[in-house]
Amino acid sequence: MAEPELAQALERAIEEIQSLKMRLNTLELATGGKTALPQTNLLSGNFLTRAFAVLGHYLVAALIVALPFYVIVFLVVYLFLPNR
Repeated sequence: MAEPELAQALERAIEEIQSLKMRLNTLELATGGKTALPQTNLLSGNFLTRAFAVLGHYLVAALIVALPFYVIVFLVVYLFLPNR
């Protein structure tokens, strides 16, 4: 590359860096400098806290999936088995 091409590439890089800095400052002002991460135990620094948070999510998801099947099976058994 010739010297004028290098100078132009450097100028473009500097302009892009300045543009990115302005965008970053705008985002920081919009968020108040706070991180956008939610307050959740899934992001805790303590292993046991994270483990119990995952276990709780797993149990709730399992209930949401399994409960309709249990209800259907109960209704089928209740309706089609003879009364004793």
